[in-house]
Amino acid sequence: MSDEFTYNSDQNAYVFQGSLGDQQFRVVVPGEMVDDELADDASEKDRLNWLRNNLPQILHAYTARAGGGRVKEPWDRVLVEELD
Repeated sequence: MSDEFTYNSDQNAYVFQGSLGDQQFRVVVPGEMVDDELADDASEKDRLNWLRNNLPQILHAYTARAGGGRVKEPWDRVLVEELD
């Protein structure tokens, strides 16, 4: 699993691809969410560090949704897409 997020300017979001078991997924964290958690003027390095440090909670959004559970704020803003 890659531990790197990439910024997608078309989506204004940070994107992470990986796998959990045999399922492939893409996680999309809105840039606005990162702004809300840090600050609008946070550096790109700080943003990426925040994403890496919060990866367990971000992945929990995936596992909770996959299991039919609910995701609490602010993690409910994370979009998780299963890939073929």
